[in-house]
Amino acid sequence: MDAKSMTLRDLFGPDARLVVPVFQRPYVWTEHRNWRPLWEDVTALVHRRMAGEGIHPHFLGAVVLDQLLTPTGSMPARQVIDGQQRLTTLQVLLAAVRDVARELDVQDKYVRALVKLTVNDDDLTDDPHAAFKVWPTHIDRESFRMIMDGRLRQPVDVAFPVAPNASAIVQAYGFFRNRTVELAHELNQKNRLDEGFDALVRVFREKFELVVIDLKPEDNAQVIFEALNDRGTPLQASDLVKNLIFQRAEEQALPVEELYRDLWAQLETPDWRREVRQGRLKRPRLDVFLMQYLTGELAEEVLAPELFLTFRSYVNGADMSLVALMRRLVEWAGAYRQLTAEEQPRTSEGRFLRTVGVLDANTVMPVLLWLVTHFDEDDRAGAVATLDSYLMRRTVCRMTTKNYNRLFLELLKELKAKNDPAVVADFLLRQDTDSGFWPRDRDIRDAFRSQPLYKQLTRARLRLLLAELEDSLYSGKTERLVHNGELTIEHLMPQAWEDHWPLPDSGSHGNAEARERRQALLHTVGNLTLLTGRLNTSVSNGPWERKKSDILAHSALSLNRSLPAQWDEGAVQARADQLSEAFSRRWQRPDGGAPAPSGAGFPTPRLGARAATPAGGPAMVRMPQSRRDVARHMQEAFAGLPAGSVLAVSQIVATPTSQYKAGEISPGAVAARLRAGSVPGIRAVPGSSPLSARKIN
Repeated sequence: MDAKSMTLRDLFGPDARLVVPVFQRPYVWTEHRNWRPLWEDVTALVHRRMAGEGIHPHFLGAVVLDQLLTPTGSMPARQVIDGQQRLTTLQVLLAAVRDVARELDVQDKYVRALVKLTVNDDDLTDDPHAAFKVWPTHIDRESFRMIMDGRLRQPVDVAFPVAPNASAIVQAYGFFRNRTVELAHELNQKNRLDEGFDALVRVFREKFELVVIDLKPEDNAQVIFEALNDRGTPLQASDLVKNLIFQRAEEQALPVEELYRDLWAQLETPDWRREVRQGRLKRPRLDVFLMQYLTGELAEEVLAPELFLTFRSYVNGADMSLVALMRRLVEWAGAYRQLTAEEQPRTSEGRFLRTVGVLDANTVMPVLLWLVTHFDEDDRAGAVATLDSYLMRRTVCRMTTKNYNRLFLELLKELKAKNDPAVVADFLLRQDTDSGFWPRDRDIRDAFRSQPLYKQLTRARLRLLLAELEDSLYSGKTERLVHNGELTIEHLMPQAWEDHWPLPDSGSHGNAEARERRQALLHTVGNLTLLTGRLNTSVSNGPWERKKSDILAHSALSLNRSLPAQWDEGAVQARADQLSEAFSRRWQRPDGGAPAPSGAGFPTPRLGARAATPAGGPAMVRMPQSRRDVARHMQEAFAGLPAGSVLAVSQIVATPTSQYKAGEISPGAVAARLRAGSVPGIRAVPGSSPLSARKIN
């Protein structure tokens, strides 16, 4: 390669074209990071020249160019391998100053000098784009053409109006044009307008320099482009993927412009560059999609740092043409946008997709992409319902998600091998480990009766659960209500129940047990409902007679229409049973499958437990005495909660662990350990009533 320093007069003066390949990313420079520092450099050099100070050439960075083959007699052209952002910005800057100069009463020679740097003059060429010194990538061409043709020129007494949704190139022009007008007013007030424009034009022509690297035929432009991808504004992995695809298209003499217009342009919209959350990080939507696409195609995990390298290997080993690969990519992109759209239809599949969003279950997306791109909606309906049931049942039973990546990859491999949606249910029914088991109806019933889901689930997930339970309670005679998602979660028996909800009088010891049992049931599903915010506030802690009356008077939800005359612990558990049946109808699971895991380490009642829980009583399943460890039970009750979390003794008692089932351990045993301070990582909250514990590490 050859490298030499060139002024803007050297680079832009001759009639020649610098063509940005269609595969490069659009214009992305911004005011604070790029335009403003450049303009400050311009004005500093102009003022120094006008003050008679000597100024040294100002270095603007490097650009990499590659020769393009052009017919004999046509205008010379070079391809911009690196530096398109810089070159495009310089042309926009020169055009903005040129347009302001035309509007002002300055000598015509300055306008002509600027035109010479921005317009090629070849009367014999038939190329309609030959007039442009720089020809940007496809998505920016119309905006660039309007700027260079002078169609955005405005009188200097009017600020250039930049719309918020204008392209970045138009915003750049507006910035430089307005700054030039400000400089011109300053010069005019000092009667130095011509002198100032003389300095401005000479600075542009003679004092701005770039290092221009010209590649030789034996140089690999693709390798150099990748090596320089961290210059300026960093490229995203999807930018490199696009570069790779169109570099290969050019090598194969494919119609690059046509492929861009008909296929890739669909992936160039601002929505695809918008950052979306993926786990704890945010990435451009297109990058996230490409990871899901490759995972679906390869049935192996694709890590974000390895996205481009994985895609390059995929292209190298693809058993299809490049055009077919692009068509598949765009088809899957359409399916991905359908699956991740914020507004989903009120169909079974649409409801599941909303559930995936609320649960943040992105690891299932490659399986969904495969189903959507290979089967119609009726054929995949059973598989989608299966995934819906699997995810929600495990969520309600508080089962781990840490192995979902591996699990869904294994499912995807089996699905691709057999090409049958029925594989999904068969595969999930076979899972027999803690990280894969598909909970049965009785496991849901145990969780509803004993788990404080109000404390364990996020509000969004709990609201989704209650809303879907409401829908499941409809019968053929029930009007369907569509609510706007603004309903709030309310405890039927309030959290502050002491004033209006007395305990039965059964002596001090009996009252203590009754209090603990009430606290254990307070945050379970049976005691929760949905109300409007205003109704929630008005009925919050009042007595049951008035609370029930107000709810029935104002709420039309099926969740609330069958509330009994008396609301106590037995009513809470009876309603939990009713709602668990509704849950099992909404999220069905086939009978059979692998036997339940042993239960060690499970955060829910032992899955698959055969003993029925007595109606109206706490869930209890006796465990071998050899496994009883109060300290370990307390530590497991806090498992998954961050340091600083607080649980009351009643909540610790109500949490099932590998040592004790919900309600089985004595509250006195927990309190004694707390007061003794003998549980590592857990300490009593001083002065708390009821007695509570805090996780300290």
